[in-house]
Amino acid sequence: DITMMRVISLLCAVSGWATAAVGKPNVVFLLTDDQDIMLGSMDPDGPMQKTRELIVSKGAWFNNGFANTPICCPSRAEIQTGRYMHNTKVYGNDCGGTDFIDGPEKLNVGHYAKSLGYTTFYAGKYLNTYGSPNVGGLARIPDGWDQWYGLEGNSKYYEYSVSNNGIEEKHGSDYTSDYFTDRLANRTLDFMANATKTGTPFFAMVGTPACHGPNDQAPQYMQTYAGKPSPRVPSWNKAPQPNKHWLLRQIVAMDSAHINVSDVTFQRRWSVLRSVDDMVERWVNFLTTAGVMDNTFFVYSSDHGYHLGEFGMVLDKRMLYETDIRVPLFVRGPNIPAGLVINDSALHVDLTPTLLDMMGISETPMQMDGRSWLGLVRPTNGNPLVARTDEFGTRTFMVEYSGGGDPEGAYSALVRGDTAGATAPAFCTADGSDENSLQGKCSCTFGAAGGLVHDQSPCDGANNTYACIRTLGPQENTMFCVFDDTEGFVEYYNLALDPWNLDNLAPTTSASTITALKAQLAKVKACQGSVCRQF
Repeated sequence: DITMMRVISLLCAVSGWATAAVGKPNVVFLLTDDQDIMLGSMDPDGPMQKTRELIVSKGAWFNNGFANTPICCPSRAEIQTGRYMHNTKVYGNDCGGTDFIDGPEKLNVGHYAKSLGYTTFYAGKYLNTYGSPNVGGLARIPDGWDQWYGLEGNSKYYEYSVSNNGIEEKHGSDYTSDYFTDRLANRTLDFMANATKTGTPFFAMVGTPACHGPNDQAPQYMQTYAGKPSPRVPSWNKAPQPNKHWLLRQIVAMDSAHINVSDVTFQRRWSVLRSVDDMVERWVNFLTTAGVMDNTFFVYSSDHGYHLGEFGMVLDKRMLYETDIRVPLFVRGPNIPAGLVINDSALHVDLTPTLLDMMGISETPMQMDGRSWLGLVRPTNGNPLVARTDEFGTRTFMVEYSGGGDPEGAYSALVRGDTAGATAPAFCTADGSDENSLQGKCSCTFGAAGGLVHDQSPCDGANNTYACIRTLGPQENTMFCVFDDTEGFVEYYNLALDPWNLDNLAPTTSASTITALKAQLAKVKACQGSVCRQF
């Protein structure tokens, strides 16, 4: 078929290279968008079965992968730079503007990879404002990238523009020529073929649109999960939440129409991930046949997690809860034993230090807040297949978000308890006769306290601004958060006993304990560089 012919032609282009001497390892980093781990996207019966077989079963799986900020742009800035949100200053989906471009972005992962002699390649979604005229338009190629295929703006599957090495390239709505996930697969294969032809090591980072909305499925997967409901986890549709912050106290439980919207969103998310699964298979097959897979690290993660009905929220991210901050994370590569399971926490700010460690920089650059976890997945004395716990020891790290700055769309004036500007219900339906239709947009239904019920999207507000310390180790598994709102609201969870964030312990915790936790939070929130790695 066409796909096989393409792979054969690419292999012909690199014939003879596979016998060259093995040098620095290649590195491939695949970053999905909005992909959960707690709602089943990586389960054995889920949409990523090829990836489970080709990467997960042949490498290391992290039980505790975390995003430090559960929204697109701040999270992606953290991944690119290895620095917390409070150090990148990218607080929302305005993406930090020229301050980020002229500052932290210049010391991104591509910059360091290129300095090590790697041929670098970026394709796909970058930052939500990429391509905007006020940040250089599509002509701007961020520092560090030899080859650039960056999507303009937010995730799309059809009708989009990309910067093809600084030149605008427009696409339409034809599946064969335009479907963006497949375009990324093909463009990356072309890069791999050209890079391996020269014998130089390469670093390829690819950001897929999946499984971010609008979740336009490939034709062959449109009906694959029709009728399948989202997981009914313990927090599903538990609303309102009187012991949580203001936003969660206002949310009304989903009715049947909103449940249908949430379920159809779930189905579409799984369907678009099938194309990502195909992408992984094509890349691994090419690298294997070309003879370079054994000298290639393949890292997979998502920019943050997602919720679908938890606490009555129809869909979205942005919250401090485990559904939103936990992410898939796994790696296959040289000297990584197959079937390894890691229980240590691994963070988004750890990704760039780890990728650079794979390339040869074992000492984390001084401005980075994360640390490399490469040593965790290397063989040690004894049985390397036994789950290894807490090589880092107990770790405390930041989870932070400056909600309501300028999220992905306009949202209601219902912030800080203000009901002024409440509107009539928004149009939000999924047609029950067509499981793949999804019209309108709603993230939650508001009005539990004031009775003025209406939909809003995103489910966010200026008072959804929080700073948390997440502590994980053999003796502690907790989350402590303070909101920057008029209440100074506090949430505190023992996640060893309460993994779905059902019971806020703050009201029953002693004042002295709360004071001590606030002091520790203040220290971590102020940390920079190596100081952050001490907690």
